[in-house]
Amino acid sequence: MIVIGIACLLFQIGNGLLIMIGMNFFYFEFGYSVGGSLVFWFTIMYGLGTLISEASFAWLSSKFTRNQIITAATVITVIGYMLFMSVGYILPKSVVLLNIIGFLIFFSQGAFNMTMIVMLNNTIEYDEVRFHERHDSIISAVRSFATKLASAVDQAIVALILIISNIYAISQKISGLEIKAGIGELTSENVIVQADKFIQTADAGQRFILRLGIVAVPVISIGAAYILIKRKYIIDERKYEELVAEIKSTNKK
Repeated sequence: MIVIGIACLLFQIGNGLLIMIGMNFFYFEFGYSVGGSLVFWFTIMYGLGTLISEASFAWLSSKFTRNQIITAATVITVIGYMLFMSVGYILPKSVVLLNIIGFLIFFSQGAFNMTMIVMLNNTIEYDEVRFHERHDSIISAVRSFATKLASAVDQAIVALILIISNIYAISQKISGLEIKAGIGELTSENVIVQADKFIQTADAGQRFILRLGIVAVPVISIGAAYILIKRKYIIDERKYEELVAEIKSTNKK
């Protein structure tokens, strides 16, 4: 349980970062005036990728082992982030391409997440055989705690990335404009004009560091989660069947 719990935390840190910092990325790459609408479509890719991965997981599980699914998901996720990093440098700076890459990342992360949930739930039978107790409520609490803690960690990471890239001060100025618009001190048109002026002060180096942070943190954290699972998690399909059989045998006595 401890191993998969730590892996769950590491994965959730990487899983949530892109969508959390996505607005900053699109603002600084495409401008404030169009960034909001681009974030909207990118969020749709997040929803579609996640939903389709969840809907197709039963089929995937019938064709492949959990180890194969989580390995493929990790590889595709890393490839997706490398492609994301390349847009505008090696690949064309295309909104359509970014959305396709986003869907690929979110789908593979969704498949990883579904596999990890199954792995976490399978520790219930493992604990029952080992300690003669079922820890259903603890398992649920572990996943919930990991998700909440990862969200808090992601907020700190987002702030750190913005600070290191020297974009934090600019983003705070834009937030100030949005607050003034909310209380009626500025019109939306004035906010767009002034925000775009602030964004134009960010140079290519700052935008590169921002994107590097967006890519590096998920690749490292999700990669670490995968390595931990591969090295320390022992409950594959065969082992799980043995655990279930042992529990049934014990209950008959």
